[in-house]
Amino acid sequence: MHLPKAELHLHIEGTLEPELAFALAERNEVALPYATADELRAAYEFEDLQSFLDLYYALMAVLRT
Repeated sequence: MHLPKAELHLHIEGTLEPELAFALAERNEVALPYATADELRAAYEFEDLQSFLDLYYALMAVLRT
């Protein structure tokens, strides 16, 4: 039997494309610790828990209303 799959839980910070993260950072006057979208994209290859958390919190900071 084939059952369709659905995403039941995700964090919006983890769905941000680098270009959108930079656009939101500029709009919300938040400095990202990455110089370019390519550098940010490379950070998605985590080395350890700390590198994941560093990226997670950096992306969380750009999300403002």
